[in-house]
Amino acid sequence: MGYKRKSWKHIAFVFLLSFTLAVITSLGTTILMRKTNIVLALILLLVIVIINIGFDVIGTAATAATEQPHHAKAANKVPGARQTVFLVRHADTVANFTNDIVGDVTGAISGGMSASIVLEIIRTYPALEAHEIWIDTLLIALVASVTVTGKAAGKTFAIQKADEIIGQVGSLTARVEDLTGWTMTDKKRKGGKRHGNSRKN
Repeated sequence: MGYKRKSWKHIAFVFLLSFTLAVITSLGTTILMRKTNIVLALILLLVIVIINIGFDVIGTAATAATEQPHHAKAANKVPGARQTVFLVRHADTVANFTNDIVGDVTGAISGGMSASIVLEIIRTYPALEAHEIWIDTLLIALVASVTVTGKAAGKTFAIQKADEIIGQVGSLTARVEDLTGWTMTDKKRKGGKRHGNSRKN
């Protein structure tokens, strides 16, 4: 019963997070595309594709990385090391967020952006209207090919440099925590463990 509740809570959280990210990014890109020309719209589309590939690399690195190299750094209080250990320890959650949530949202947005760019091309160059289906097909195929190829290359790189990549993400996470004051790491849980041990002693 408890497992089912936890599972439903997780599903609801993933749905709400995905929906929120999709609304924010889709609204932002739609507004930007309305105020830019075709060239800038294509650059924006490329940025979305790069974000998709980049987060896929992070998710793969999290699952391929090991905790051991980062424990000594965490013990020596190297900035970001504790966050790195946390990310590796919760690799399944990290991969779910980066590969599934961010990956699917950016993939859907890039598809929508491709269709919008094709419509803008037809509006700007009416003579190309007869070739709309080919322009649409070629652009979507190009975006899909770049995304798939980038992810394939990124996965190989992520596996080879997993500890270095996740270490950089841990350092970035530490900076974000310092700037915002919001902590995503398990300080409280660790504190709870210490407290539990002291009671046993």
